[in-house]
Amino acid sequence: MRKTSWYLGAAATLLVATSAVTRFAVLPAVHQVPDDTDFTMHFAGGMTMLDPQALQAGNLSGAIVRDLPVTVDRRVHAVHTSGSTVVLSDRTVVSGPQKQALTSVEKRWAVDRKSLLERPTPKGVAANPHRGLTAGFPLEPKKKNYPFWDSPTQTTIPATYVRTERRAGRETYVFTIRTSGPLTDPESLRTLPPAMPKAAVQGLAGVAFPGRVPDLGGQADPTPLAYTSTTDLTGWVDTETGVTVDLESTQALTATATSATGAQAEVFPVMSLKMTTTPASRAELADTAADGARGLWLLGVLAPLVALLLGLALLGLAVYLELPARRRHSGATLPGPRTEATPAPTADPGVASNTPVGSTASASASTSDADSETNAPSS
Repeated sequence: MRKTSWYLGAAATLLVATSAVTRFAVLPAVHQVPDDTDFTMHFAGGMTMLDPQALQAGNLSGAIVRDLPVTVDRRVHAVHTSGSTVVLSDRTVVSGPQKQALTSVEKRWAVDRKSLLERPTPKGVAANPHRGLTAGFPLEPKKKNYPFWDSPTQTTIPATYVRTERRAGRETYVFTIRTSGPLTDPESLRTLPPAMPKAAVQGLAGVAFPGRVPDLGGQADPTPLAYTSTTDLTGWVDTETGVTVDLESTQALTATATSATGAQAEVFPVMSLKMTTTPASRAELADTAADGARGLWLLGVLAPLVALLLGLALLGLAVYLELPARRRHSGATLPGPRTEATPAPTADPGVASNTPVGSTASASASTSDADSETNAPSS
């Protein structure tokens, strides 16, 4: 085999192997939540909330602030990785018109680096227990329902797939999340009063729900309070990368008390936040999804395909160069039919070796004729 053909064949084999490794080993290793994940979503909206200062001063009529313009920043970043598990810090800060922080909540989630579903918390790392999606959708989302963890109620509810549509220039899957139930998150409950004076509760109920103040007669004073959490969320998730490019959300927390009939009645809103992704943040998230999809295409499709085609081309060239050489080699070495010379007949010892047998006979006959003529009588 010629050296050139050998080198071409080796290079072709290497390229074909590289194509397979890139597609089936490198791509899966790269296509996961990276160690340095850090992104922030920005929202704008309005908020209804209790004013602690007015409440403390006894100004019940001014204690409920409605439709306060707010901005919301939600930052998600990786704080620890261990194999296929990443621990994400999920911090949401709500700021008022003067950029003052109104609320700040941080959770930590141990999730799978591809599916973003729950994973066991790595040893020595703190994270909140949960079951379902929390900080985002899988990197390869499907047209199906996913389990979603509602932190306020500490329950797993469905994130329901409803349709596919274009959003911010990207094809997205639209998911909705709807839930309402008792607030059971320990961290949230620690920030809320378990009871309030009955007069304050009735006064706030009259401001919040004029015309339908619940009857709290017979209840203890202070009046025990419970809280109900409601979530109404719609998310647009990029079909190729799982990036949430847009989000609309309404979250509410309402205080309830036991009425005279024994039923739980709403008495006043603690917080109601309605928000949507800002246009600038939506465009940035769409660009992030586009960049991610482009990188996946280059690494998962283009690079393996180019390597495969180049490898096959080199292999074909090696075969093309090798065949003529093999044909020439075959023509020079293959043996032809063998022929052997027929041995000449052995000459009579009395006759010269260079005289043919037939010539000897003719000569003898001529001699006999001559003798006859000599002996014959003349007429």
